[in-house]
Amino acid sequence: MQEITFSIPVSGIIQIGEGSITVIVNRAETSISFEPEKEEVGRLSLGKGRTLYDVILETAIEVVKGSIMEPFSAAELYHNALERHPNLKRGTWNSHVIASAPNHPSYKHHSSNRDYFRYAGDGQYRLDPKYMPTNK
Repeated sequence: MQEITFSIPVSGIIQIGEGSITVIVNRAETSISFEPEKEEVGRLSLGKGRTLYDVILETAIEVVKGSIMEPFSAAELYHNALERHPNLKRGTWNSHVIASAPNHPSYKHHSSNRDYFRYAGDGQYRLDPKYMPTNK
């Protein structure tokens, strides 16, 4: 058996797209498709510059606007906000609501220098008058 040594110049391109990778070597082409990574499940994403406190205040204003049911509970706010933000965690929500009510007995454990609510007792809150919507 006789052996002949040779070399072939190889040039190629790798293209990485949204849901695929294509490798082209000389005239041969191979593509691999995949599903792009989905957002991390269970993680709340509010957008740049927005905090959970913003969501809490917006939700409280909506609840007060849409109903004469004042006072309201943290649970009512939570269920209202859950429609738009399905990854909200109940415990985090409740501690942020407490941190927004300076007269709440547990405020000292959750203080945030926010004064959106007045704690009315028995798990009920009222929106501070300075945050009340002007046209109910």
